[in-house]
Amino acid sequence: MASLVKFVRYLRLKIIVSLFRLAVRLFSKSAPPKPDSVLRIPSRDTGRTIKAHLYKPSGDDTRNGRPYPVLINFCGSGFALHLHGLDDPFCRFVAANTGYTVLDIEYRLGPEHPFPAAVNDVEDAIKYVLDRPAEYKASHLSVSGFSSGGTLALVAPTLFPPGTLQSVIAFYPATDLASDPSLRKPPAPNAKPRSVVMTKLFRKGYIGDMDPRDPRISPAYANTNSYPQRMLVVTAELDSSALEAEELAERAKTESVASGREVVLRRMKGCGHAFDKRNKDQACASARDEAYGLAVDMLRKITSQH
Repeated sequence: MASLVKFVRYLRLKIIVSLFRLAVRLFSKSAPPKPDSVLRIPSRDTGRTIKAHLYKPSGDDTRNGRPYPVLINFCGSGFALHLHGLDDPFCRFVAANTGYTVLDIEYRLGPEHPFPAAVNDVEDAIKYVLDRPAEYKASHLSVSGFSSGGTLALVAPTLFPPGTLQSVIAFYPATDLASDPSLRKPPAPNAKPRSVVMTKLFRKGYIGDMDPRDPRISPAYANTNSYPQRMLVVTAELDSSALEAEELAERAKTESVASGREVVLRRMKGCGHAFDKRNKDQACASARDEAYGLAVDMLRKITSQH
């Protein structure tokens, strides 16, 4: 009986999420991604691979076969929507302006593949890079992500020994998936909160019956000693997840005075969630350029100091 109830719940989630996916596919106006190539990264699961878009840095023929520094990116998805490729402009911008190779990873989604499937894909992608020193410069490895991908980027350092990653870059991430979405308020008093119903549905499909306070689900509960020496957290004042992300960034800064961690925290005024994807809004476009520029600056610092 219990298994039947569980199946019915899953089927309900599956139908609702599928409808959301259909709506996104029908009404999306984003241009198709144009990576330089597509990789198939081996998964820990037999017979399965992880899709990754690869972006080569400008002038990639000038290093005489030497490995490149690497940025691994995770797109936003709500842990439910198929949006891989939406970060194409960011990935191309980083590759063109930093000398980094960028891998944009397609991780698994709920409710078909609940936690820890996405986290396992994150770990497998990072291990793939670490295991190929002839291709990738492991000493210059960073991660980035947007929205739920930003959540995964903040989880990534906790999966490896300290020092494995040189920086983490998170754009408007959710950091506390254990909190009631209806209690989250954007910093701006006139902001309209994101849909509580949708947030709860997507979280249920991703977390299932697992403890949402698990640091691999909610970075707010992670030990900040796991974080790298450089962090960039970009939030938006009209976004419901801004305050919790800022709280984590401040804690990472405060708890690392002795280690000298550089934490850059920037809140974009007049902007909401996924502001960098709203090209027709001038304020959002300006915020996007500033946010992407901050990411490039941080990555350039790493290469200039090593």
